[in-house]
Amino acid sequence: KSSAATCLLFCTTGILTRRLKDDPDLEGVTHVFVDEVHERSMESDFLLMVLRDLLRRRPSLRLCLMSATLDASLFSDYFARGGKPVPTVKMPGRAFPVAALYLEDAIELVGHAVQPGADWAKRGGGGK
Repeated sequence: KSSAATCLLFCTTGILTRRLKDDPDLEGVTHVFVDEVHERSMESDFLLMVLRDLLRRRPSLRLCLMSATLDASLFSDYFARGGKPVPTVKMPGRAFPVAALYLEDAIELVGHAVQPGADWAKRGGGGK
């Protein structure tokens, strides 16, 4: 929900597309952030097309496209203004190791004692 007092609105691409239908110039909106733009779909591609046209009418509107795996040049060229690619920002990051843990693993890690023969313990209980 939004109202006159709304300062920040999080919504899906579908909700934003619907809002653009009712308010094609996004009056009162100063910035639009689209996350995970690498996850292409007809809906998200349509939204980006509409936003590109809107930026031509409203050059003061700021658009920020975000993705951890984005081909920035593709989007920078697509949103180019006057033949000049729009600026991009690359934020260095690093991947953190991820391990799949199951209930039994978590129980062992925290040192929880499982009642012997408990139905929910695949190993038959008897944890540490």
